[in-house]
Amino acid sequence: MVQEQQSTVVVTGASSGVGLYAAKALADRGWHVVMACRNLPKTEKAAQEVGMTKDSYSIIHLDLASLDSVHKFVTDFRATGKSLDSLVCNAAIYLPLEKEPQRSKEGYELSVATNHLGHFLLCNLMLEDLKKSPAAEKRLVILGTVTANPKELGGKIPIPAPPNLGDLQGMEAGFKAPITMIDGKKFKPG
Repeated sequence: MVQEQQSTVVVTGASSGVGLYAAKALADRGWHVVMACRNLPKTEKAAQEVGMTKDSYSIIHLDLASLDSVHKFVTDFRATGKSLDSLVCNAAIYLPLEKEPQRSKEGYELSVATNHLGHFLLCNLMLEDLKKSPAAEKRLVILGTVTANPKELGGKIPIPAPPNLGDLQGMEAGFKAPITMIDGKKFKPG
């Protein structure tokens, strides 16, 4: 008798919030969930706290603010031999109270490096893995869940203003110091 292979999903930012509960829901439905996160002990603790069974998930380090880490994650994932049937891009950082920009190892403003550039690279590198999946229905899901964070409700933390990407002047100029915003203008958190 041929046993059907378990579907595999990668969920970024699966150590808390929407990512954690998406990982739990998918695991409960029979998926093997690869929890792609920066903080491995926090992720393991979170998985245990929500009752995920040890055989329903694995954890692989991923720091989306580091392009090197994204490359290493892809290498590490491929070394598992699992097919990639779905990719859920959920991880994000939100730093609305910062006065000065933080930078990634590569020199990009940290929130754009994490929330956009890292996921863009991850999706591009893993697109071939998705195409090779034997699954009849493959999925690439990108979430934007900053407003789903209960800490931001009731005015505790400001909800970001609508993005103004301008003509992408910051990106065209290389998006490294002193440039902090995609539109090429002065740093504005959130």
